[in-house]
Amino acid sequence: MSKLEICGPPLVLKHLEIEFCSGLESLKVSVPSLTSLSVTSLKGFSLENVPMLVDVSVHIVDDNTLLDRLFHLLSCCISQLQTLHVSLDNEDISSAELDELWELPQMPKLKKLFIEYCVRGDKSLVRLAPVIRASPSLVEFVLHHNWYLYPREDRQQRNEYAIKIPHRHLKVFEFRGYYGCSNDAGLLGYILEYCVVLEKIIIDPWFKLGNNDLEIEEVEETARKTAKRELAPQVPQRIELVIL
Repeated sequence: MSKLEICGPPLVLKHLEIEFCSGLESLKVSVPSLTSLSVTSLKGFSLENVPMLVDVSVHIVDDNTLLDRLFHLLSCCISQLQTLHVSLDNEDISSAELDELWELPQMPKLKKLFIEYCVRGDKSLVRLAPVIRASPSLVEFVLHHNWYLYPREDRQQRNEYAIKIPHRHLKVFEFRGYYGCSNDAGLLGYILEYCVVLEKIIIDPWFKLGNNDLEIEEVEETARKTAKRELAPQVPQRIELVIL
């Protein structure tokens, strides 16, 4: 099957998952009753007439799709989404491409955002700040940073990418893949300063890349110690800090 259309008012479909269909070249979805959608490819993807869609999960595995292109494809429902899970397995994202996140559309009803991505080098995590700005009602933000063990650069990150506007709804920030370098610290510093009602920070140093279990354990333990030594003193008492 190379083309698939899931369309029509007679359908009472609420949940749709299309995963790892590598031969699919064209996908059209138009289902008024649909509430949740999960896909692993945006190749030939078309979405329309989904007034009930509030939960979207996209795990990109077959192209270089970036967040700005993804949100363009979701333009028909972006203003109504409540939960968005985006996984980008692309280590070659350029700084210029990350800068395009400044043009993201508003997601006024989004409550939970999960972003998983993989980049090499020293690209600033603070560049993700526009995603927070575009989600004024965001309550929970989960970032899973899949970084490569080698090379691992630890350069001082510039904060001119940060949008210095208080966010008044974000209560929970979970950082998976925390390493403890200046890049991580820059993003956490931004969260602490501008997410003014933050109640909880979860630090998870879990590291999934690599073949040496002992080496991975050492990396994770070093990250935990760094969080306790450097991050904990910066967190106000009103915020619960959980280090896994």
